[in-house]
Amino acid sequence: MTGVFQKAYSKLKHLEFLQPIKPAWRNLRRWFIARTTPLPKAPKNKHGNTDQGDILDTYFQHKLEAFLSHKKSRISFESAPAPLVSIIVLTYNKAALLLECLQSVANHTHGSFEIIIADNASSDRTHELLDRVENAIILRNSENLDFIRGNNAASKHARGKYLLFLNHDTSVLPGWCEELSQLMETRDDVGAVGSKLIHMDGRLQESGCLVRRDGSTWGYGRSNPNPGACEFNHVREVDFCSGAALMVRTDLFRTLNGFDERYNPAYFEDVDLCMSIKRLGYKVLVQPHSAVLHRENGNLSGRAFKLCQTNAPIFKAKFEKELSLIKDEESTIHARDKKMGRNILVMDDYVPDPSRGAGMPRTRKILLDLATLGHKVTYIPLSDPATHPETVKELQLQGIEIFHGSFDLQGILEGRRGFYDTVIVCKPHHAEPMLWRMRKLFPKAHLIYDTEAIIFQRELDRALIEGKPLASDQLSDLKNREFAIMKQADTVLVVSEADGKTVLDDLPGKKVVVYGHPMETNEEAPGFHARKNLLFVGGLTDAHAPNVDALELFLKESWPEISARLPGCKMIIVGANPCKRIIAAAGNTAQLLGRVEDLQPLYDQARVVVCPLRFGAGIPLKLAESMAHGVPSVASPLAAKGFGIQDGSVVAIADDSQSFVNEVVHLYSNQDAWEHRQIKSLGFAREHFSPMVLRKELAKLISPAQLIEKFAA
Repeated sequence: MTGVFQKAYSKLKHLEFLQPIKPAWRNLRRWFIARTTPLPKAPKNKHGNTDQGDILDTYFQHKLEAFLSHKKSRISFESAPAPLVSIIVLTYNKAALLLECLQSVANHTHGSFEIIIADNASSDRTHELLDRVENAIILRNSENLDFIRGNNAASKHARGKYLLFLNHDTSVLPGWCEELSQLMETRDDVGAVGSKLIHMDGRLQESGCLVRRDGSTWGYGRSNPNPGACEFNHVREVDFCSGAALMVRTDLFRTLNGFDERYNPAYFEDVDLCMSIKRLGYKVLVQPHSAVLHRENGNLSGRAFKLCQTNAPIFKAKFEKELSLIKDEESTIHARDKKMGRNILVMDDYVPDPSRGAGMPRTRKILLDLATLGHKVTYIPLSDPATHPETVKELQLQGIEIFHGSFDLQGILEGRRGFYDTVIVCKPHHAEPMLWRMRKLFPKAHLIYDTEAIIFQRELDRALIEGKPLASDQLSDLKNREFAIMKQADTVLVVSEADGKTVLDDLPGKKVVVYGHPMETNEEAPGFHARKNLLFVGGLTDAHAPNVDALELFLKESWPEISARLPGCKMIIVGANPCKRIIAAAGNTAQLLGRVEDLQPLYDQARVVVCPLRFGAGIPLKLAESMAHGVPSVASPLAAKGFGIQDGSVVAIADDSQSFVNEVVHLYSNQDAWEHRQIKSLGFAREHFSPMVLRKELAKLISPAQLIEKFAA
């Protein structure tokens, strides 16, 4: 049928009356041929299976033919007069792969960049393709300079602060370049950062690379079928990253005179470059949020194998000192991150999204502080592994390995037996079943029980308020179980001096460390006349019983009179997914905002924060935040007690519903009283919530000296 169509076309195409419809006829012919010509069969490998790489090559080749056959086809890049990044793509006789690479870069790269394409004297259709590229620097070499000399020559044309070397057999994914440059821009100590590379068939190629003592190399996670697995997706310090997608500081690259040409034409030059950058005192990182598909030949053979054999001794001789420091027995889990700190495991309820409450803001701060101190941190949520993308990414960018979604807890712990130096288990319902297990799995680890709150005291207060006092044996059982957990731990972490005293009263001599809620004070807090309205902040789901109880009572018994005495004053309530009790109590008289990502504007606008807790444990974050933001507060005696505040000098204290009315109205209306409390609140926060002070306490707790002393015997 195709032959008949072609013969008819050849006979009729010269007829004059058909000339006006000739373009349409030509397109119809192309359409017919494209749909009637069978595709070549996918080649088989020696085992009789379809070769995925050859299928891709066939696909890329068809794509190239289609692109070049259409005269209007173009690849156009953004133009930056002063680029931050210079992307360098070196190519040789791979026009089909180059097309895929350049189209992906054009589609998925934004921001300030330029692209430099260097052709190593290709003899295929590369020159035709490059004629269709706009807003790029095209270098046409008169000979094949191979990988090292070709990239070195191309780099001399770069204007960017960073060089980004990209293989022509890649396809970049959204955000790839921005993730690399943003990381470099925020880290002055980093000299190079590489992407996570994924095989075209979906397997992981590498999430950073390792160098062994014998000079051999390996990609972390290589051939794993799940590149999105949690263990591969946090930023880490590594030995090197593959030159297939590698960003380097331009000044450092030029200081080192580029890729070392002793390895010419290729292999070991990227390892050498990264190791040389580390010699200069800079770090090399992998940024897994930058993902690139790579059409890599999985097995070294022929010329590539011979080049590796030739260059390996050169590399080993040059870096003999560094290689001698690598332990022969070092496992992959140890070698994957080159940070010098402790291996720390932290376990709590959920992914620590700060808006969730329930101690999660403090847990998040602990994780960030540990990472800032240079430790290698793993976090596992034990109650609910549901992800929260923003929080997960924030922690991963700080080098924290965070498990979420679907994962095998048993497999993780068993597979890392003996790995962790320090284990922190939060809250009694996790510590009770986990601490003894951690002792067996990590016998040399420093076990820390983070109480987050003393629970038995909270339950006692709650029972009294609800009119259901606990029997003495019930209270004794609660207390004994909680203190039995503390006995298992080497150290007990508490949120306040008051909680620390409670522990030491029953366990004298126990190692107790205080870590409250670190936060910066707002030294530019607005004044009295720039503010209005009352504010309540806290979790309001059925699971947040203390908050729900406190706010419901306040709205029913105190707010109506306050509203009447302060015309124009509104009650602003912040809390995700408020339960039916709160919705009913708020009615039309209070404004429910639900979840709010950034609380700063609300704290800056509010004149008074209320914290009417009647039962609870630990310290209420909402009260700490109000003091740090310079907002005077009215709090219950229980809320203030957590901070050791009893006399009302820092925050106004109200012990019943009518007292709340009186204290709120007085503080809201009296500028002198309001300004006095603002000064006192900021001073208290400056002294007790300083992130630097709390981080130092954490540093002393995790310090190697303590561990050496503990296990010296």
